[in-house]
Parts: sequence; structure tokens; C-alpha cells
Amino acid sequence: MMAGFTEEQMHRPLFEEPTAAIERPDQWSEPLGFLVGGGANQRYQHLGQQYYNAAEHLVEGIKHQDVADYEVANPVLYLYRHSIELFLKAIMQGAAKTHSLDTLADEYRDFIKDEFGSDCPKWIITRMKELGAIDPNSTAFRYNMTYNKQAKTDEPVPGEFHVNLHHLKSAMTALNVALVGTIAMVACGEGKSVQ
Repeated sequence: MMAGFTEEQMHRPLFEEPTAAIERPDQWSEPLGFLVGGGANQRYQHLGQQYYNAAEHLVEGIKHQDVADYEVANPVLYLYRHSIELFLKAIMQGAAKTHSLDTLADEYRDFIKDEFGSDCPKWIITRMKELGAIDPNSTAFRYNMTYNKQAKTDEPVPGEFHVNLHHLKSAMTALNVALVGTIAMVACGEGKSVQ
């Protein structure tokens, strides 16, 4: 055995069958952990909210000086971006199987027009496309690279940009409220095709 590592750390499986031993009276009691798969599978809207909440917790950690902003920059941006992608896919059940926020933003604009007979507020599409311009296919915030399909090469994020943390949080909160509101309207049947 290597010094410093326990048998459990090295050999206990991370993914174990659930037993009665994991039952607890509330979310704060031990044993803390996650259920994955089966009955724990969640809808896109719930996953989107989890990614949004995780980004918010990291932002709060930065604001409380628990972690330096540059240490979690990409995770924060990725979590916000992925939450938006999941919300869009929750709203548009038949959305394209893509990570492209440009494509999904265009589909969303058309969906709002078709479903509600009104134009989507321009700022919503602009915000989604702004994120899509920096991270077109959900790789830039994860790897600091975007994949050029034509050249079949990874390329660095073009340009250099500053993201103001307070503005990012405020803008992502507004977008979250707008998308969650759309999910609620669709769920309530306020659109023409929802029965």
C-alpha cells in the first residue's frame, strides 16, 4: 500500500448500489451524497437549475473570498452556459441535438413566436449569442479551446476579454428568470400548442 492512501480511498467503488443505510431524515444529515441514474434521473429544467445554482455558489465563494476569481473562472462560465443550454432544451422538447447556443437561440426565438405569437425580447437572444460567440459548442469554457470542424483542429478562444463578476451574476440571474418563466408558461399551457 502506498503511504498516505487508505484501502477505502483506493478500492471502494464510487458508485454503489443504494441501501437503507443511505436513508436520512433531511438533506443536511449524514450520509451526504448523490443518487445517480434510475429514479434520480432528472429533467433538463432541474439539471439546468442545478448548474445555475452551482455557478451561483462559486460566485458567492468569490465574493466571500473563499476562492480567488481566477481559480474558478472557467467553471463559473461553463456552469452558467450549460444551465442556459439545458433550460433551452427543457423549453423546446424537440430542440436540435446540439451544443450550439447560436442554433438553440434561433430555435428559441422561433419557438416563442410560434408558441406565444409574440417576439422574444431581443436582449435574451443577444445574451445567448454573446455566450455562443465565445463558446460556440460548449468546449471553450471546459478546455479553453474550440474545435474547428473544417480544419479538424483545436483552436484557442479568439481574443482576450474581461468578465465583470457582478455584471455576469446580474445578467445570468436575469436570463435564468426569463428562461424559468418560459418553462412555467409552457408547463401551464399558456402557449398555443401545449394542451
